[in-house]
Amino acid sequence: MEKRDFNILVADDDEIVREVVASLLFQEGYRVVTASDGLDAIRLLRVETVHFVITDLRMPGADGIEVLRHAVRSNADTAVVILTAYGSLDTTLEAMKEGAFYYLTKPFRGQEIVLLSERAFQRAVLLSDNRELREHLKDTYRDIEIIKDVARSRNGDITTHWLERLERLKNMSLLTEQEADILRGRLIRDDG
Repeated sequence: MEKRDFNILVADDDEIVREVVASLLFQEGYRVVTASDGLDAIRLLRVETVHFVITDLRMPGADGIEVLRHAVRSNADTAVVILTAYGSLDTTLEAMKEGAFYYLTKPFRGQEIVLLSERAFQRAVLLSDNRELREHLKDTYRDIEIIKDVARSRNGDITTHWLERLERLKNMSLLTEQEADILRGRLIRDDG
């Protein structure tokens, strides 16, 4: 994932805050959409793929906690930062309980937003890599089961095809040389 593929939603009824944050993040290379209230933010979460939400706590229509709940319910991997000028322990605890990534009180520095965005971006990259590796692992296990079936079939053409697939899996670093050798030996031994 590249920064330009990392979509950020900035929701704040204060136009100045909203535009400053959006501009700052756009300059960092992110794709940014904005919402002027909570209902608009929820609408955007329904139609846009959003990886990171920066939302004011108090907004017309729906508050930041409602935006947080909707974002997390829509996609548990979405990181949400709650901004507020009215920080209290109760609202902080509620936001964290609902799954907030971070809670930031106003006034904040632009660098804080940049750092939080970078952390959220790195988190999204790790989650994406983790999903991809899990899929590769599932595919590899499935392929191993198929290889067992192929080996039992004693069909030379199919065995050759699977030997080539083993080599590709090894080249993709999904199998070690040792694992590929073991499977190769099993295919050849069972086929011969």
